[in-house]
Amino acid sequence: MATRKRAKASKRGRTVKARPAKRRAAKAKKPTTTRSDGIRALAKRIIAVTTANDDEATLALYASDVESTEQGQPPMRGVDSIRQKFAGWRGMVTDAHFEPRRVCVDGNTIVIEWVGDVTLAANGQRAQLHEVAIHEIRDGKIAREAYFYDPAALRPS
Repeated sequence: MATRKRAKASKRGRTVKARPAKRRAAKAKKPTTTRSDGIRALAKRIIAVTTANDDEATLALYASDVESTEQGQPPMRGVDSIRQKFAGWRGMVTDAHFEPRRVCVDGNTIVIEWVGDVTLAANGQRAQLHEVAIHEIRDGKIAREAYFYDPAALRPS
C-alpha cells in the first residue's frame, strides 16, 4: 500500500514519507508482592522446622483455630490437637528425617512433597514415607492443612 502511494506521489512530483509503524506499549510486569514473599518465607520456615524436628517451632506456625486432616481421619481443630498429634507421632517413631522434594506456592496455598525416612517404634523397622502436605495460609499462619500418604508405609510388618 505504501509503495502505491509513493508511486502516485512521485508521478505528481512530490515525495511522501512513510509513516512510522505504531508501537504497542510494553506491558509492565507486576512487581512481586510482599504477600507472596511472606508466604514463600513461611514455606521455607515450615521446611526448616520440619527438617529440624522442632515441634515447638512448628506449633508457632499455626493459627489458634487451625484445622488439620491426616489421611483417612476426621479433621482436628486447634493448636492443642496438633500438639497431641505430634505426641502420637513421636510415640510411633523413634527416628524421623524428612526432606522436601517439591515446594509450590500459589496464592495463599503452600504444597510440599516430602520424602521421609522413619524408624518405627514398634519393631525398629525402617520405612520410607512419601507424603504431600497442603497448607492454607491466613494472616501469615497455617489455618488449614491436609496430609496425603499411604498409611500402609507406617504399618509394622
